[in-house]
Amino acid sequence: MNELTVKLEDISVSFGNKHIFDIEQMSAYMNDRIAIVGRNGSGKSTLLKIIAGVFEGYTGEVQRETDFNYLSQIGDPKTEISESLDFEMLSRMNIPGNNNLSGGEETKYRIVQTLSDYKMGLLLDEPTTHLDQQSIDFLIQELEYYYGTLIFVSHDRYFINSLATKVWEVSDGRIKEYAGNYKAYEEAKEQEKLEQERQYENTIKEKERLNKAIEKQASKADKMSKGQKSQDIKPDRLSSSKQKDTVQKQAHKTAKAMESRLNQLADAKRPDQQADIEFPVSKAMELHNKFPIMGRDVTVERGGNILLDKVSFQFPLGKTIAITGNNGSGKSSLLSDIVQGSGNFDISPKVVIEQYKQMDYKMFGTEQVMQFLMRHTELNESIVRSMLVSLGFSPSEVMKPVNQLSGGEATRLSLALMFVKPSNVIILDEPTNFIDLMTIEALEKFIRAYQGTIILTSHDRQFISRTADRVYTIFEKNLIDIT
Repeated sequence: MNELTVKLEDISVSFGNKHIFDIEQMSAYMNDRIAIVGRNGSGKSTLLKIIAGVFEGYTGEVQRETDFNYLSQIGDPKTEISESLDFEMLSRMNIPGNNNLSGGEETKYRIVQTLSDYKMGLLLDEPTTHLDQQSIDFLIQELEYYYGTLIFVSHDRYFINSLATKVWEVSDGRIKEYAGNYKAYEEAKEQEKLEQERQYENTIKEKERLNKAIEKQASKADKMSKGQKSQDIKPDRLSSSKQKDTVQKQAHKTAKAMESRLNQLADAKRPDQQADIEFPVSKAMELHNKFPIMGRDVTVERGGNILLDKVSFQFPLGKTIAITGNNGSGKSSLLSDIVQGSGNFDISPKVVIEQYKQMDYKMFGTEQVMQFLMRHTELNESIVRSMLVSLGFSPSEVMKPVNQLSGGEATRLSLALMFVKPSNVIILDEPTNFIDLMTIEALEKFIRAYQGTIILTSHDRQFISRTADRVYTIFEKNLIDIT
């Protein structure tokens, strides 16, 4: 039998009046590699903190049979030199020897700090945030050889598929375990949806059958009641009358039994049905230039450093263009220069750009979510409502004032706002950072439905493979088409 490393029993977590989740019993064993998934705010990080022993706001019992190292989602790296630090790993992660670390470099430094102190349990909260593909690959290689129990929160499906042997889904206040990686989890969820659809259809059919049978029995009893005289029953007809009365009572009894059976049937819940989304382009927004955004001998420079040196490109109409590259290679800077339109850019005069920036989620005002979006769009209400459903907004959340949204809700609203506004070009700078997997999948759906041109940067390989028509990478100050 596998060696137990941690066991959770009768766990309950609430923040004020808000219930987060309950766990009757869950366990992790030696060499388990468990990915925790769920919507933002569902309690993923809280679950990790409970296992780590750094959160006490819960009831229940935690049995730890090993020590755990814990990488929090946000933290300040202690950059002083330490004898325990793995300097070879520090070098392989390309971390500079100074205190002026970028977001990606800071994450890499904290990862090295965590992995340098080996323990039999390892907890990682969003370890790939801000990391480029090269660093993600390095981290995967390190964790593939890790001996012990690995439990991590991640929104990177490539990362999960590469490592996970189990998935813990945090949803609707409970936690459910699935065997396998994220691909296996998706397949299991699809089977659950099909089974729920089958049960729904069977329940509806059974209810319809019972209602018809009840009506038939009630009609039969009613006809017998009308056909039987209440007075002056002759002796020779007495036995016939008693027989009719018995049959009538039996009909009523049968109808009541059917009604009882009907009441016992649980209310059928149909799986969420999400209609395909279409973003029609108005006549005023139509572009006829085959390459609405072009660059000729474009140089991108920041702080005296040349990031791209005299690069040329043509971004085609109606396509999604992904720009990849290592941290600090100039991806965000290139997008910023395209928006500014200065220098050697040739941008069609009819281009109307909407831009999503990293951490672009602050919302102000007391308008309700639906009212807020409708004020900024020419789309009809049904399309906007379908978008909000895809993004996981419940009917009550749609009625929330925008200034009362959580960070995750505000981020989702920012994404919706970008697509509902009139535009023919959308620019997305690392849009998958800080959003959950369900929102990433909704964003992919929006991108595929959008009829204009999209230019995006991302380190999420699966996101790129599902959305991009053309892929470029920045390497040694060049912009290279690797499609």
